[in-house]
Amino acid sequence: MRIERVLFTIATAMVLMSDSSAQAAEPAIAPELAIQAAAQDGTLLYLLFYRDADAATNSLLETVKTATGQHPDTSCATVKITDPAERPVAERFKVTRAPMPMVIALHPNGAVTGAFHMRATADSLAECLVSPKKAECMAALQQDQLVLICLQTQADQPLPSGVQEWTEDQHFAQRTRVVTLAMSDPAEADFVASMDVDPRQNSPMTVFLAPPGVMVGKFVPSATKQQMAAKLADAGKCCDDENCKHNQQSTRGAATPGKVPQ
Repeated sequence: MRIERVLFTIATAMVLMSDSSAQAAEPAIAPELAIQAAAQDGTLLYLLFYRDADAATNSLLETVKTATGQHPDTSCATVKITDPAERPVAERFKVTRAPMPMVIALHPNGAVTGAFHMRATADSLAECLVSPKKAECMAALQQDQLVLICLQTQADQPLPSGVQEWTEDQHFAQRTRVVTLAMSDPAEADFVASMDVDPRQNSPMTVFLAPPGVMVGKFVPSATKQQMAAKLADAGKCCDDENCKHNQQSTRGAATPGKVPQ
């Protein structure tokens, strides 16, 4: 998937029924416990949220069952949003007013890697199985953090000086996640490609993302902290302080920003 797509969404679990009430109770594990178990086991959790155990719910459940059957590193749970015991999970993911049924895919690190209203396919659910570094970036963005992805051409490559300075700046340090990624890592090949980066290039690169999924820019190793800050201000993502020197130096404002991959 290309870098222009939105990077983040919402995720998790599932429902089954023989007669309506019996199926809605399956699988027989509370959603909160399912979330904890999936995090501990390192599995992607599909959460199926529903109001009624109707035909649409059953159909979506069957699709989730198919997906989990095809991928052993996934699991599922159901959340009946009208059940007082389960509603807090729906409130946590802010889906109580969403069209039902819906499925969200929850990575073990807490990132939501996919969300589906009313219908989904086994293939689309499988696309929620993202690489470790992509999941790390998604989690950071969903926590309202800036993300600097340092694409490296060799192991143990030092951070670019501009990135190092960025992490030492109190204005940015606490709200920035630095993610290092080897361009040649086969597990991250799709993620690297989605950033329109050639993994065969000889020079490292820093890709800068801002919440909710804005592509701030790509930077060569010689880029300075000031240059990155200017791009962040141009994207309208620096901060809310009108007196911020970076915002004052911005000349383009929040031009149409790029989007990060889903």
